[in-house]
Amino acid sequence: MKNIYKIPILLFLLIPILFKGATINVSSIAALQTACNNSSSGDIIILENGTYLDVSLNINKSNITVKAQTPGGVFLNGADDININGNYVTFSGFQFTSGDIGTNYLLEVFGNYNKLTHLNFSGYFAKKYIVISGGSKYNEITYCNIEKKPAAAELGCTIQISTSPTVIGYHKISYCSFQNYYGLGGDNGNEPVRIGLGSEYLNKSRTIVEHCYFNNTGLGDSESVSVKCQENIIRFCTFTNQQNAMLCFRNGDNNVAYSNFFINAGGIRVKEANNIFCYNNYFENSGIGSSADAVTYVYVAPLVPPTSASPRTLNLSNINFVHNTFFNCGYIDLGGIGATNTTWANNIFQKNSGNIYKNPNEGSTWLGNIYQGNIGITIPSGMTSANPFLSLNSEGYRGLSSNSPVDNANASYPTILDIPVLDDDPNLLFDISGQARPAIVILKDVGCDEYTTGTTTNHPLTLSEVGPSYLVLANTSFELNDSNSILYPNPTKNSFQLKLPANYNQGSIMVYQINGQLIQKKEIDLSMLDAENNISFDVSKYNDGIYFVQLQTESHTKSYKLIIKN
Repeated sequence: MKNIYKIPILLFLLIPILFKGATINVSSIAALQTACNNSSSGDIIILENGTYLDVSLNINKSNITVKAQTPGGVFLNGADDININGNYVTFSGFQFTSGDIGTNYLLEVFGNYNKLTHLNFSGYFAKKYIVISGGSKYNEITYCNIEKKPAAAELGCTIQISTSPTVIGYHKISYCSFQNYYGLGGDNGNEPVRIGLGSEYLNKSRTIVEHCYFNNTGLGDSESVSVKCQENIIRFCTFTNQQNAMLCFRNGDNNVAYSNFFINAGGIRVKEANNIFCYNNYFENSGIGSSADAVTYVYVAPLVPPTSASPRTLNLSNINFVHNTFFNCGYIDLGGIGATNTTWANNIFQKNSGNIYKNPNEGSTWLGNIYQGNIGITIPSGMTSANPFLSLNSEGYRGLSSNSPVDNANASYPTILDIPVLDDDPNLLFDISGQARPAIVILKDVGCDEYTTGTTTNHPLTLSEVGPSYLVLANTSFELNDSNSILYPNPTKNSFQLKLPANYNQGSIMVYQINGQLIQKKEIDLSMLDAENNISFDVSKYNDGIYFVQLQTESHTKSYKLIIKN
């Protein structure tokens, strides 16, 4: 497999080592702006915990870090306007939970090699939350949470990756969560992620969206990810609880989706695009009881004669679904007209009731597929009726079992697009779980899952695996059982005791509010321990409510729910 971003990543890692700067603590936005203006390469600027209103911030220097005192401890609310113009800037740990900037954008990135990480956007009124400008390169959005954009907010996607006709972006969105979007659904304009614009469909972006979690975004827009330019990859993502939202390849050609999970969610829509390759994806209950489908083709007739604004002469050409699994899904809608040279190869379809396909077109070919159920249209060859014997596996989806037909893939499907520089597994050397497939095509198993053993690196994501660390703690702590709950006060103590492991070396105690905000962190030292390795922690100063306490050492992590009721 190719080394994705090999040179840029090495530079990204080496620069902080070459330029070790100062740590600067500030307690106001004015002081933060001054520190940014006067910073040197390698400086770390830390904003004191608290809530700051109407933040206007321009980060023009390069190779600096701007972060919250503790992750999630700083709330930037009100009418905010934040711009990152420098390069190699890390912006980390901030929350945006209340504000209204109308038709403006909240956070814009104009420089290169910048990282936005561990940010939380919730309920904020803005047209767009994050905009990566066209002409910039290698910017990353990681471990962020975006949710609850109000229905009354200005229409606009929450993350916009803009493109350039001359500069390829190579941006990345990874380990982010997108949840609970409000609105009317449909083509409303509030997509969680939009890559490019309709007018940019000839531009190459090479953006990767990976390991992201999309949950209940369908009321914001019918497109959870809208791809409107060329050479992008959507992979290792989980789409769930959003039957009205689909991953959409719209306008831009030469794009790829592989190793994604669509579970109780709309699947993939291809609209006015060519050369699309979807492989190793898993669909379960996808497009059931909604306006979306498991797969939808949408043909848009080109203008005759073409114009400079719309020079296309065809679309829905060379659309390929290879080695996917569909279990009890809604329709696969072939659009009826317009599609040419499209291929369905080595897929598994299992459906207990209803038809698999509808609206046949004259441009589709089927090769090596296995189905159980009603096809719904006339297919002369390439579809074999057989029980695939799918079995629920330990990762929570249905893969092959010992009874499944294996080692019989058809090798005649079109060559999968290999996007330059990016690692896109065009030879299908791995299955959806990351396990190795045979190199010889006819020895590969049909569907997204190879019946084999080995290390798995991909599975349906949960909320606890993505988003900011401070929200992950709060979310997972809700699952604690009563034995890990502490009621304060009790009749005899003003504090509670935590048991440290026998091999304790160093560690800390962290207390979080129910919204995930860290409000206290205390380093543990030996003087705090009793003879039985217990530590007493005073919580008498906290107001009534529910808190989460995490004890963390080098070898031990344990979380508690603290209920205070005076």
